[in-house]
Amino acid sequence: MATTAALKAVLGGDRFEDNYSKPDRAIDRLRDDAASPWAESYRPLPVTYCGLRPAEGGQKDLKIEVGAVGKGPFLGPMLAEQVTSYASGIEAFTSSTLGHVYFSCRLKAPAHEIVVETTIWGPAGAPDTDLEQRTRLITLANAAARQVSAKLGCEKDGLATGVPSPTAHPKF
Repeated sequence: MATTAALKAVLGGDRFEDNYSKPDRAIDRLRDDAASPWAESYRPLPVTYCGLRPAEGGQKDLKIEVGAVGKGPFLGPMLAEQVTSYASGIEAFTSSTLGHVYFSCRLKAPAHEIVVETTIWGPAGAPDTDLEQRTRLITLANAAARQVSAKLGCEKDGLATGVPSPTAHPKF
């Protein structure tokens, strides 16, 4: 499975330990945020959905956060040339250490539609030119986004199945 291979490659091993994962809290927070009225300046804080580190120890760790955000686009012209964009959700892009997948979700009334940001923080020190690392990170972020979408009951989220395909940089 692509997700398992990506996880092993990113963390450098076959065994992992939990590092402050709070998936139930993250899902509950997204539900609450979808049911709450938002002010223009309001942006809920993200919650750690998944945190992992190698069981053998070491410096590598991985964190995936989820949170409700306002409408996009999220990738600006300054950042677009420094990341790889992917076809998944509303918008998806990653560098070799940080990635984002955005998708929309409408929960049942009285909730309103929200955009969910899935952010992956990979191990520090990966070279910016490591395109394979970018693909591994977006694969993991996309898998987490798909899990979150399924738990929330989102429909038509536009998330890719498997490994998202790279796309051309958006034109601004």
